[in-house]
Amino acid sequence: MQIEHIILAAMWLFGFLGFILLIPRKNLRNGLLAYLMFQAVIWLCDMPSFEFGLLSAPVREFPKATDLAITINYFFYPVLFSIYYVKKRVNGCRWSRVSYFLIWVSAVTMYDIIIESYTDLLEYGYLTWFGMWIYIAFLFFISEVCCNWFFKDKAMFQTERRETS
Repeated sequence: MQIEHIILAAMWLFGFLGFILLIPRKNLRNGLLAYLMFQAVIWLCDMPSFEFGLLSAPVREFPKATDLAITINYFFYPVLFSIYYVKKRVNGCRWSRVSYFLIWVSAVTMYDIIIESYTDLLEYGYLTWFGMWIYIAFLFFISEVCCNWFFKDKAMFQTERRETS
């Protein structure tokens, strides 16, 4: 078995465990929406980036069906974003929120750079490590804005109990 397949299996294992263990049950709805929102945003951005040679995935799950890296882009990174979104402090000062965002984006980018350097799961075409950092920051920011917009009106999601006489 190639090292790439072991890494993909580890991503699935750590992704499931991370989602189950790091997202509290009371925030499960927020985590699921963040997961799906990140998947939607990354799908819109990854299709052109893989098509125009910014990124490529030599080893992938469905080589005859698509050129995209399914596990990395549509499972593992969305799980990381959902953990980020659920664990972020809404009431913190602006500096703590910005530094939390930058730490997460830098950590995900560092993981991506390691994957690109030592395996055949990803290859940067015209993209550099700094371009990848900007790309991941863009994905996190747009997904966070969409999730915040969705959860802005809490009254829409409140259930009202009516007493019948």
